Amino acid sequence: MTLSTKSFEIFCGTGGVGKTTLATARALNLSQNGKRVLLITIDPARRLKDLLGLQGDAVGEVTEVELLGSKLHALLMSPEKTIQRMAKKYNTPDLANNRIVQILSKPYGGMNEILSMVEVQMQFDSGSYDVVVLDTPPGAHFLDFLESLGKIRSFFDQNFIEIFSYLGQKTAKAGKKVFGMGIINRFISTGVRKLLGYLQNVTGAEFIDDFIQAIQIIYQSRDAFLKGLSLQDRLKSRSECNWFLVTSVEQGKAQEAVELRSHASHFIHEDHYLVLNKCLEQELKSWNPDESHLIQVKASLEGKEQLLKKKLNEVFPVVLEFPEVISLSPTDHIQHLTERWKSYAPQG
Repeated sequence: MTLSTKSFEIFCGTGGVGKTTLATARALNLSQNGKRVLLITIDPARRLKDLLGLQGDAVGEVTEVELLGSKLHALLMSPEKTIQRMAKKYNTPDLANNRIVQILSKPYGGMNEILSMVEVQMQFDSGSYDVVVLDTPPGAHFLDFLESLGKIRSFFDQNFIEIFSYLGQKTAKAGKKVFGMGIINRFISTGVRKLLGYLQNVTGAEFIDDFIQAIQIIYQSRDAFLKGLSLQDRLKSRSECNWFLVTSVEQGKAQEAVELRSHASHFIHEDHYLVLNKCLEQELKSWNPDESHLIQVKASLEGKEQLLKKKLNEVFPVVLEFPEVISLSPTDHIQHLTERWKSYAPQG
């Protein structure tokens, strides 16, 4: 089996299966093969920070790290820092200063997944990297990440574009931007109008003005969001993206992977990989117990793992097996897993 290198390598899966460690090992393997690699994690657990020894001020900034004698770049996703980079690149300083945008760009403010797509596209467009390895959020959060593309498209559909164009007009007489409830009343439904009116009564007109201005500012930065949207086709392309769905031999985890793939079937192309982590086969082969109950334990573990692998091979096109690493050291884990990635053929 040949595992080729592609521009984007996406790691997804439920929590606790070693997804982040495997993504880090893959990035290191690619770096050792001469690729310019950026490893991005949007997993809120921030395990990558611990694995790579990054300090608090490194969050949101591309940082060069050295690991096991090789160098690669890593980025712990920060929505606020992405907004700042967008504001600078697209010359929209108000994007980083508007208080509504600041609220939305908090880690759990609702824009994390959308901004992650924008960040991936901006970094790849920089021309600094051959491969972007992306460690996605676990479980249901991964599905939110995929659906962010639909959110971008919905937000920038033609109806919103028309509203934004009106919001940017200036009155002929006053020469001032048209903000507030007046212009909104012409274009929105009665229900939304009532909601904005209620918010104005509760929060004051200043909040409503900030809210409308936020919409305007986001639209001014639409090129960044729409480029993030264009990434969808590239991630669906067999020639441009490797998808690694990570699970483990632990009870119930494999079924979660099957369900996750089913929910994301409209997005993940058929030519993808299941990564089965924490396999015990090699360890069990070297274990020769004398006591009868331990012999039974070994036989039970071997039987369950073999049965699981058989079922998974029937469901997934390719299953990559990675061993359980018996060590408390994160570096040992990465080293062993990097060696295992090497066994799946050198990258071309």
